[in-house]
Amino acid sequence: MDDELLHLVPDVEALVRRWLDEAADVPPDRGAALLAGLLHDPDGLRFAVGFIDRVVRPEDPAAAARALADLSRQVPGFLPWPLRSAVRAGGIAGPVAPDLVVPAARRVLRALVGHLVVDASDARLGTALARLRRDGVALNLN
Repeated sequence: MDDELLHLVPDVEALVRRWLDEAADVPPDRGAALLAGLLHDPDGLRFAVGFIDRVVRPEDPAAAARALADLSRQVPGFLPWPLRSAVRAGGIAGPVAPDLVVPAARRVLRALVGHLVVDASDARLGTALARLRRDGVALNLN
């Protein structure tokens, strides 16, 4: 470490400790807690990517329902039990009633991660980006 910066270490350490102390009193956001669980679960990322790519993205509700049925066979433990149960029920009912089950599954996902994901369709992307930039947010688009 550069000797010129060593005198800053105590101030930086004190600032970080203050941030940690203040953050300890803030309850975690439900979406953030779910995301943390997803990333810690060995099957979490596979399930989430599969759900987005195979249930949310397809335009054909029947194809999405078949994918939901497939994904519902191995629901990862990071999901709270009501959501695990809902995924399993959707996997059973989806192929029978895809026009009812798939939109409901998509709504639930958007409610959970809507603050992290932006609809990239032509009709919605521009509005979503403008809303995010309005507050001076710098975006990282992938």
